[in-house]
Amino acid sequence: MKRSPVSPLNKALFERLKSHMAAPVYDYVPAGKKAPYVVLTDTTAESWSTKTVCGADVMATLKVYSEYQGDKEVAELCDRAISAIQSEPLILTDEWQVGLSSVDSHSVERLETHREATVTFKFTIIDTKE
Repeated sequence: MKRSPVSPLNKALFERLKSHMAAPVYDYVPAGKKAPYVVLTDTTAESWSTKTVCGADVMATLKVYSEYQGDKEVAELCDRAISAIQSEPLILTDEWQVGLSSVDSHSVERLETHREATVTFKFTIIDTKE
């Protein structure tokens, strides 16, 4: 991989989520912030190429936190995040293009004081510069 789509993808994810979510969206959660909120966490890219095209398969994870003791709030926030990302293609900068996107996994952990959901998206991103 001569360059990485991680930064353009994270920027597009952050902007899309910020404009569609009722809860705050962070890439770093400031101390003392109360749930509910959404935070972008891990992003990994693996490059690939053919004779004519190159790009990367990227896994991007977000977490949703809720202090509500049931699953309703965290489920609604996850559904809204998934819809925001999947409803229309993300527009990336620096001559990157999202070819495919899907939800790779989705889980909810029921902790003593809160709920923590993890949603991982898989993106196939094409490098239109190469």
